[in-house]
Amino acid sequence: MGNADTQSPERTDEATGDAGAVDGWSAGNWLLIGVLTGLTLVGIGLSAGLVPVDGWLTAPGGAVVVPPYVYLYASLGALGYVFTKLMTNVEAYDEYSEIEELAEMALRMPAAWVLAAGVYLLFAAGAAFTNGGSGQQYAAGLAFLVGLYVNVAVKSLGSLADRLLGRSSADS
Repeated sequence: MGNADTQSPERTDEATGDAGAVDGWSAGNWLLIGVLTGLTLVGIGLSAGLVPVDGWLTAPGGAVVVPPYVYLYASLGALGYVFTKLMTNVEAYDEYSEIEELAEMALRMPAAWVLAAGVYLLFAAGAAFTNGGSGQQYAAGLAFLVGLYVNVAVKSLGSLADRLLGRSSADS
């Protein structure tokens, strides 16, 4: 009916020689995805106040909490994308070999959680400053941006350090 590669999802990955690979994705790839998703879930629990932190993660004056509904609606948005993508091209996902494409779509969920939390923090920061609130939301939103754009933050901090130390960019 077909060759062995299309009938069996497990085969050797030609690039790494991993016998447990599925269409080029090794067990290590799946483990990494699982670890990162687990860390995202821990972050959600902490940021939404679902996991007690007993002061070690709180700023003076209390913790900056992301409401659980932010994660709910981010999930619904990601699921909306996945379902519409699948429904508009459902016949393309009829074999096990499309697992990579399905995994990519599924990874939108944890990505949506992280990004929605950051966007919430940034909008909360804007509301805090216009309504005379504290700068905790601003600091949390800024921390999110630094995490999202690590390379930009490193270059910006390096440039700031050069200006503070009186060095020109040619000196460094």
